[in-house]
Amino acid sequence: MSKKFKGQRCPYCSEREAVTGDHIFAREFFLPSARANLPQAPTCDKCNNEKSKLEHYLTTVLPFGGRHADASVNLASMVPKRLGKNVRLHRRLIAGQQIVSAPDKEGKFEETIAIPFEGEKLEQLFSMIVRGLVWHHWRVYLADGYAVQTHTVTTHGLHLCENLLFRPNARDRVQGNHGNGTFIYEGAQAIDDPGITVWKFAVYGGLASYEDLPAPESLGSHLISMTGPLAAFARVNREA
Repeated sequence: MSKKFKGQRCPYCSEREAVTGDHIFAREFFLPSARANLPQAPTCDKCNNEKSKLEHYLTTVLPFGGRHADASVNLASMVPKRLGKNVRLHRRLIAGQQIVSAPDKEGKFEETIAIPFEGEKLEQLFSMIVRGLVWHHWRVYLADGYAVQTHTVTTHGLHLCENLLFRPNARDRVQGNHGNGTFIYEGAQAIDDPGITVWKFAVYGGLASYEDLPAPESLGSHLISMTGPLAAFARVNREA
């Protein structure tokens, strides 16, 4: 383990002592030439294993929905090897693939291949990534009673979230761009509580993911994550 993480707590669980360092954004999401200076955090065995399982799935399937140039190279050069090691997933993707008509970045419809996708795993991973980034940028551990909520949002939903959440008042703001646009994020921290934060992520140029394939308005391009007290989330969910 790197000496800089020795004796640190794991920010993913905020409880156990770290046994190793972890790349908050897994190296396998990036081409080998784009893996320099990725943010790291300490991690315990349990969280490291849990995060790795999510990463093994997502590093294989996310390049299919990527609109960034590196996603295409990743899909052609690295994904086949991963599918070769995961025969069950390979069969599932083949069985579930469809030819669909979907809009490109300019809004023009074109035929493309759509594959089945477990979106909850993406949200689970990014909830862990957010905990890592909160520690990386501000050395804040999310204590008991705090949670992370992550959701994929449509372009329309993204604008609403930006207007509502990314307001001028903030204790601090951070930005990151890793792999020349492979992962881009922005985060803001509340003035009165360092454990309340909001994050916006674009992955592979904005993932083309749909809840309902025939409905273009269901296209999800970004992820929004929020951290804060469980009581506050419960109140918002009741009012929603």
